[in-house]
Amino acid sequence: MGSNSPPSSPPLADFESQTAEGQSAAQRSIAVIGDAWTLRILRTVFRGKRRYGDFIKEFGVSRAVLTDRLNKLVAHEVLLRDTREGGHPAYRLTERGLDLWPMFLAMWVWETDWGTGQDQDTWAPDVPRRQVVHTTCGHTMQPQFKCLHCLHVVLPFETAAAPAMTAEGPLQAASAAPLVITSAFRRDRQDALHSTSTLQAQRLVRVIGDRWNSAVVAAAFRAVRTFSGFEQALGIGPAQLSARLAELQKLGILSSRAYAGARLEYRLTQAGIALYPVTLELVRWGNRWYWPGKPAFSVQHLLCQHPLEARWHCGHCEAELVRETVRFA
Repeated sequence: MGSNSPPSSPPLADFESQTAEGQSAAQRSIAVIGDAWTLRILRTVFRGKRRYGDFIKEFGVSRAVLTDRLNKLVAHEVLLRDTREGGHPAYRLTERGLDLWPMFLAMWVWETDWGTGQDQDTWAPDVPRRQVVHTTCGHTMQPQFKCLHCLHVVLPFETAAAPAMTAEGPLQAASAAPLVITSAFRRDRQDALHSTSTLQAQRLVRVIGDRWNSAVVAAAFRAVRTFSGFEQALGIGPAQLSARLAELQKLGILSSRAYAGARLEYRLTQAGIALYPVTLELVRWGNRWYWPGKPAFSVQHLLCQHPLEARWHCGHCEAELVRETVRFA
């Protein structure tokens, strides 16, 4: 494999053994799909390829890694192994898997705006097609992420996290059980992965396809700013956190500035802020499928003062997009 190939990673965390209260919805989603090979498998299935040999041919993954990721996606009920036709099984998206399409659309929007968009030699979890068409109105368009209540485009600084309400009052998420996250990162690969050209070519995959990077970005959207804050919020070791903060700065997702002497504060850059729809889709998906009925927090849209429920809309006719009416060209 060339330098643009995603590194292999150890098995996904057994997140089912963790207490739900100790995890955010984004972290629970990341534990299932926050892996470079997993994202590429899912992207390929969304494009109509369903068999083992298709995946090998499509992106050259090793058989051991492919088998591991497929087994986990089946175990987490994202894919269904279909053996009805005999021969090699076909892997089909379940309802849970199909519900990931808005996240892949969000990734496409980010990649076209901030990634390597038109470079088909770039490895990314969703190498973007050139255009997206809304088949209902027949126009090429740029998808827009809008609040379903007021229909304004959702901007990060016009939202706020709020505890979900129950009959007894706010539901508080406990912080005593941090999510156990494994990752593809290896020190012996650090120099190769951290060259400027390789990092820029892999910006999105290194954020979404690395579970610790994804968790750090999700925490940054929850206003975590300091090294100790990330340690406490994520249960991450100092060496791992230092590596992730350094990489996210090289990727242009985070920036740092000194405060209180030698201490650093980390904030999202414009490219990092643009990941907000991806993060919200991770939260939505995790809330729906892994925390049903009792999410630990909700997001409030400050413009209309309602709990945020956002969906993708056509930038031409403004109709809400559904999976069957979106076509990439």
